[in-house]
Formats: sequence, structure tokens, C-alpha cells
Amino acid sequence: TVDSVVTNPKGIYVDCTLGGAGHAHAVGEMLDPEGMIIGLDQDEDALSVARQRLSDLKCQVLTIPTNFSNLKEALQNEGIYEVDGFIFDLGVSSYQLDTPERGFSYMNDGPLDMRMDKEAPL
Repeated sequence: TVDSVVTNPKGIYVDCTLGGAGHAHAVGEMLDPEGMIIGLDQDEDALSVARQRLSDLKCQVLTIPTNFSNLKEALQNEGIYEVDGFIFDLGVSSYQLDTPERGFSYMNDGPLDMRMDKEAPL
């Protein structure tokens, strides 16, 4: 659970591997309207799903299309220099495995691509 992540309901929390936003949504439900959840993901498909899933939260929501390796720069570009907590759920998502066109699954025929960011060069 993410219960131990939220120490300040008015704080800023960053999900560095946003994916389908399950963790981010759980954190966001514990935040006040002054609180903020920031989600980073390099997969535009995941960001689209996440934005929809997070749209019912009362806290502020910011999604950033980037890899967590760019975390410091991404936050500084938004004027954020301090946060209250981070989440990293590393690895491929079930969506990526379940979508043959993404090229991650060995269970279905599809292109052998395996890029998290479909716009990244091959």
C-alpha cells in the first residue's frame, strides 16, 4: 500500500513510473486540494490512460512525458525544488505486456519493438 508514503496531505508527491496511475491515484486520494501528485512516464499511451484515471482527484495533478532519469530537470522546469515523497514501480506494465503492438509480449504475435517511448529512435 502507499499509506506510508503520504506524510503531508498538502504535500507534493512524485510517481516516477506513472504507468496506469494506480499508485498515483491512491496517493492522490489522500491529498488535500493544495496537495499535488506529479506523474512521469515516457509512454504516451500510459500518460493518456493516467490522465483519465487521475481526473477525479481533488488535488492538483501534473503529468510529464519523460523518463525518470530526467527527474531533476523535469521538476525544476516546473519550478519544483522540494517534494514530500517519491514512488518508483520499476519494470514493464501489464498494459505493455498485454498489448501485442507494443512488442513486449512473447505470448502474442507482434513486432519486436520493446521501446517504452514509441517515439524513441530504434
